[in-house]
Amino acid sequence: MAAYLGRYAFEANAPLTIRIGLRRSPDDRALVAEISKVGEDGKVVGIRTVSGGTTCETLDDPLTLVVALMLDAPPVEPPPVPAPTPEPLAPPEPSQPEPMESDPSPEDTSLEPGFALISAGIGSSIGLLPFPNYGPRLRVELKPRRFWGLSLSGLALVGSHTDLPGSGTLDFRLLQAGAALCPLDTLRDRNWFAVCGGVEIAWLEAEGSGLSPHRRKTDWTWVPSLQLQAARLLSGPVLLGGTFGVSFPISRNRYVYRDLEGSRHLAFEVASPALVLGVFVAFRLH
Repeated sequence: MAAYLGRYAFEANAPLTIRIGLRRSPDDRALVAEISKVGEDGKVVGIRTVSGGTTCETLDDPLTLVVALMLDAPPVEPPPVPAPTPEPLAPPEPSQPEPMESDPSPEDTSLEPGFALISAGIGSSIGLLPFPNYGPRLRVELKPRRFWGLSLSGLALVGSHTDLPGSGTLDFRLLQAGAALCPLDTLRDRNWFAVCGGVEIAWLEAEGSGLSPHRRKTDWTWVPSLQLQAARLLSGPVLLGGTFGVSFPISRNRYVYRDLEGSRHLAFEVASPALVLGVFVAFRLH
């Protein structure tokens, strides 16, 4: 084969391989040669077929020509794969600063901070005691964050009495202490507003004056109540406000007396419901 090509075209470990296969035609009258061109990766990149007579010598010339052409032909490279068309890029979103660990979440900033108030003032009632009645009032308001407010209160009503026909009077004194929950308890824009419902225990004393014989009566009673409080922040932590409430004494105590003839008369009866009024000055603790 080298003599026909004019040079020695085959080398060991060459990147190109020529394979020749012989077979007879179906009618057994000719020889058929299949020449395969195999690339470096082992894939067949071309096949040619030539035929001759019944002897191998008849294939020399056509076989030499085909091999020479296959050796000299440049390797066929696969067509380049077209690069995918890049999709248009979306405009970059504005970067947002990462929240710092100390920054409150949006949910936390929407909640009111907790606070506490302590107030002192003057209280009065309509129905708990005969008019006129008044006395000191003390109250502590606690408003934790994420919870209802809690109210603790104390009230002392003194200086209330009723005159009896003929002669003598009945003097009344009242002490109350209680606790309440405030589902609405808010302090915003220098205004405080609270609606509270709770229960108080009341100690009521009635004492006769100018009567014979001298008499004194003491009663204990439970007093459920509903109160509305409002105040305005004046300067710094100081607030000024008022209270309006309704109480419902469970036992409506009756106080009677006897006249000179021994007949019984009603001097006073605790009303249910009764109104509670007051004004106060409060101090915000935090």
